[in-house]
Amino acid sequence: MRITELYVTNFRSIKEVKLSDLGGVNLVVGYNGSGKTNLLSSIFTFIRNLNSGIERKTVDDPEGNYSLLWHTYDITKPIYLGGTIYFSEDEVAKVVGKRVPYRIEVLNKVQYDRKTITWSVEKLLVNSSPVDSDTLKDVKALFSYASGLVEYVPIYDATYFDEAIKRMIELYKSPLHLKRLWYDFVNLVSSTIPEVKGLEIWEGNRLVLNVENLPVYVDLAASGFQRVIMMLFIIWASGNKVMLIEEPEVNMHPNLQARVIKLIKEWSSRSNFQVFITSHSPYFVSTKVIESVIVMKRKGSSSTAVQVNLDGTLDLMLSILRVRLTDLLFSRTVILTAQQVEPVVLLNWLRRIGVPVDEEGITAFKVSSDYELGVWRRVIERLKLSVIYVGLCESLTGPERELCVPFYKNVEDYFSRDVLPTVLKTLGIHLEDKELKELNKSDITSWLIQVTKRRGVDYERIRTSLGDIMSNNDTIEMPKEIEILANKLKTVQEIA
Repeated sequence: MRITELYVTNFRSIKEVKLSDLGGVNLVVGYNGSGKTNLLSSIFTFIRNLNSGIERKTVDDPEGNYSLLWHTYDITKPIYLGGTIYFSEDEVAKVVGKRVPYRIEVLNKVQYDRKTITWSVEKLLVNSSPVDSDTLKDVKALFSYASGLVEYVPIYDATYFDEAIKRMIELYKSPLHLKRLWYDFVNLVSSTIPEVKGLEIWEGNRLVLNVENLPVYVDLAASGFQRVIMMLFIIWASGNKVMLIEEPEVNMHPNLQARVIKLIKEWSSRSNFQVFITSHSPYFVSTKVIESVIVMKRKGSSSTAVQVNLDGTLDLMLSILRVRLTDLLFSRTVILTAQQVEPVVLLNWLRRIGVPVDEEGITAFKVSSDYELGVWRRVIERLKLSVIYVGLCESLTGPERELCVPFYKNVEDYFSRDVLPTVLKTLGIHLEDKELKELNKSDITSWLIQVTKRRGVDYERIRTSLGDIMSNNDTIEMPKEIEILANKLKTVQEIA
């Protein structure tokens, strides 16, 4: 069973989300509070209640607790939970005895009235055709089967992980003809975590790890080992379930993160196993095994989603721009600057006037040509980025130009001539008396180009480092455009 499409409205923080072409491994990213967990909850509620619309299920809510499921607690509007679910030939044969794949499109409507929740079905198609009475029986049987094939794996839940340990103990104590499954799991752990040579259950039903040939109780082992072993067991034992996993990277070293996500991808490729993972890990994105990323965005109380397919075209565009995908996916606002504006200098200036650049997810990149600007436009459209331009106004028109802050000088024009020789010295450039005299008479940018050229150094190679040091110096002049940029950032983030 796999979800290939998902449609959710008015569920918790989610105003509306439409997702299509969902694959085996679906990575959900976004800032804290953007709606990642609510998306997983909506999938869980959708699958567990597939038959509720058909059966016109009702639930009494005398305490009004379920009203918290409604977006902004507005119970006058219905919640819609729908999508397309694919059942393979083998699954359909197992459940209803027919060897044919079923592609079921369903849309359930959930209404709240007088402290009663009522479900109804708005749409139901099988293989793009309306449902007759015989097919309806098949659908109900498949939906009943599917409702048991979803599992939610929380970040921290002692009870949940204690239950996982109990399942491991049961497997360890299973009859001899089933014991091979335990050894399969132990081999899986050892191949993923080379330091762990084996697993056993000792007296008192305590799980013991063989770490570099030394016994270590699991509750005394490194937290990363604990997390990986629990996660591996839960996923390995899941079969063909839809797994909803919250931040599996917690306590994991980046190398372990990469191994785990590659394993998940491998399992999803061999079966109907499907996983939705919320994550803040750039390593999951950079492993090249993720086919699509769901980026959750929030404006006020409303969450929406942007679905990004990671294909060769996107890779090529990012390569041209010399930008990593993770730098964009984990940013809230991107600043694109002209050649005269060094990005690191711009960000340091913003920090100096109190803009929390890092906390607000603000990044900056330089645009070197009109061609690059064209490539950036395509990337912006693909990733639905929130962008501000600095110094590029002459190359922009319409709405883009309204998001541009003019900047005509080189950032070097704001460097302190008194401090510059000392900073250059830290970079290994010792000035001659003649060069010091020229500094007071020349344009700073031209002077720097000449000084570095005499030493066989391309100024552009050290410009970022020099600008970083200089713009962190309190004596540097602050251009008025920085205040304008700060105000524009505030406006853009409010409407993003």
